[in-house]
Amino acid sequence: MGFAGEASSTLAVEAYRRLEEMIILGELRPGTRLSEQTLAQALALGRTPIREALQRLRENNLVDILPRSGVFVTDVDFRDQFLLMEVRRPLECQVAVRAARLASSEDRARFMEMAQRMRAVVDAGDKVGLMNVDRSFKDLSLRVARNKFLTAALAPIQANSRRVYFMHLEATNIPIGHAHADAIEAIGRGDVDRSLEAATKFLDEMESFLRRRLANSLVFS
Repeated sequence: MGFAGEASSTLAVEAYRRLEEMIILGELRPGTRLSEQTLAQALALGRTPIREALQRLRENNLVDILPRSGVFVTDVDFRDQFLLMEVRRPLECQVAVRAARLASSEDRARFMEMAQRMRAVVDAGDKVGLMNVDRSFKDLSLRVARNKFLTAALAPIQANSRRVYFMHLEATNIPIGHAHADAIEAIGRGDVDRSLEAATKFLDEMESFLRRRLANSLVFS
């Protein structure tokens, strides 16, 4: 790929990340109709990276692209999250095990730094910082796990899980955040057994969070 192609790919990644963040933080709410031109102007990016980002958002079920109607931010159904969790749990545990086993010394150092950063942003109540660390960790762990099929399978699952979690997070959830940091640290230490145990605990905390939020939504609906 030439320089122009690499630059276009980089801009598309930036566009995706910024649009995903806007959806997660509620700046682009469910049902909102999106315009390539308006988004390109708002993000100071060309329409080509915006178009590529919207295609990826569609693949991750964050937007719908309807012929002759336009692009719309998808709705969120909490009940779908339990279906996602059934698939997410074994896949993320497999990533944790592979990453702990295959990480280089440089990768391990990055995981340890991320664990420390995760605890810091959780304790500080930094919701955006938490989201950024979470995304960086998932990107790194998938790269280190070296399994393109795991990466392809988890991309839409993690995007939707991240959206639901941060959309319904009034303040940083300390038990979940620290459980996540423990899982990251276990990978950094190269402890395969502990990585599986910590990943399971983190996912247990996430499922408990989802059950509480679903119960609250049913009470107040």
